Amino acid sequence: MRKKKIPSQKELEQNFSKWKSVGGDKMAAVAARNEALKVEKEKKEAKFTARLTVADFEGFKAVAEQKGIPYQTLLGFVIHGYVQGRLVDVEEIRKVFPAMKLKKRSIART
Repeated sequence: MRKKKIPSQKELEQNFSKWKSVGGDKMAAVAARNEALKVEKEKKEAKFTARLTVADFEGFKAVAEQKGIPYQTLLGFVIHGYVQGRLVDVEEIRKVFPAMKLKKRSIART
């Protein structure tokens, strides 16, 4: 499949008189489609800001690098897992099962 040539600004200006309006119906349809796509994307994603210590942030990035994924993806996975109840606080488990010896994992710093 051949790529369409992108016209230069000069070519656009020279051909301006040949341009035709697409009409109100077509413009309304395109605007509605763009709005629907925007709303759908907003349903899927939300942006937020979090304050972390530099050490925690670097540690999180190191874990993500070890796993071979972007740290934003890992962060989303961790939050989703916690909200869904699949990630638990180890200290809470120790309270319920005091005899259990759970190893504390350390993150290798590079």
